[in-house]
Amino acid sequence: MIINNYIDRLRDNRGYSENTIKNYARTMGLFNSYIKQKSWNKRNINDPKKIKIGIIENFIKSQRDNNKDVRTCNNYLACIKLFLRYCLVKWIKTENFNRVVFAREPRKKIDALEPGDTEKMFKYLRNTDPKTKYGEIIKFRNLVILQLLLYTGVRVSELINIKVEDVAEEMQIVGKGNKPRLINLYDDDLRLIKLYMFMRRNIEGEYLLISLSGNSKGKRLSAVSVEKTIRDIWKAAGIKWKVFPHKLRHTFATNLLRANANIYHIQQLLGHNNIATTQTYLTVLNSELRDTQKLLHQKL
Repeated sequence: MIINNYIDRLRDNRGYSENTIKNYARTMGLFNSYIKQKSWNKRNINDPKKIKIGIIENFIKSQRDNNKDVRTCNNYLACIKLFLRYCLVKWIKTENFNRVVFAREPRKKIDALEPGDTEKMFKYLRNTDPKTKYGEIIKFRNLVILQLLLYTGVRVSELINIKVEDVAEEMQIVGKGNKPRLINLYDDDLRLIKLYMFMRRNIEGEYLLISLSGNSKGKRLSAVSVEKTIRDIWKAAGIKWKVFPHKLRHTFATNLLRANANIYHIQQLLGHNNIATTQTYLTVLNSELRDTQKLLHQKL
């Protein structure tokens, strides 16, 4: 089936992350179902020559009608365009997919935590009184999670794949598109990690962050578990708004900008391919600058 061949091509040659590949496979399945449902001359995705521009445009419109946001629909379109480009490589003639244009996306709003919020999360964890068998280890594991997300800017997918043997002052991780980069660990990071590792010394597991429950004990902690951990912390710490792991990455970048860090250095630390992605964090500072300038007008 041509969809499977396309997905295999992405996995082998494009260097996409596994999450991106899953999303693209899901998109192609959704698009194929739409084509079959409409039954245009019994068309399906295995006959790309019959996929007309109007079909693609109507599919995207149907997703917008189902309350999918502009960014999601543009991601769908990017996936379909790449599929048709793949068909051309395989000498399958298709419509000129460049005639379908991306919708303009609203400027992405970056949310970052205030210093008081991060301190509340750390304070809650430090003051937790463990009551279960592995409670003390879980407490320090969660402190390591919070510390690394806030002070290294790693993505959750990168965090859960750190192995014990990888931990060092300069630690190489593999980011999006299998792109390696270095992150730095400092004395407070390393002290916390070493304490956590000492506490779990009798529990085998090659990954730094492991599960401590049931049959999963010693296995790598999942991204879902990290998200749940962060959710439990911010709720218990009394923070009024939702906190996701990626918001901690936003906080890392925003705090560096507030400290007058070079944006090109921040780009390298975050592992962004495009400086424009990093520049979205400037919107937070622009808002703060407007508020500062407003003070002058209030005195006039």
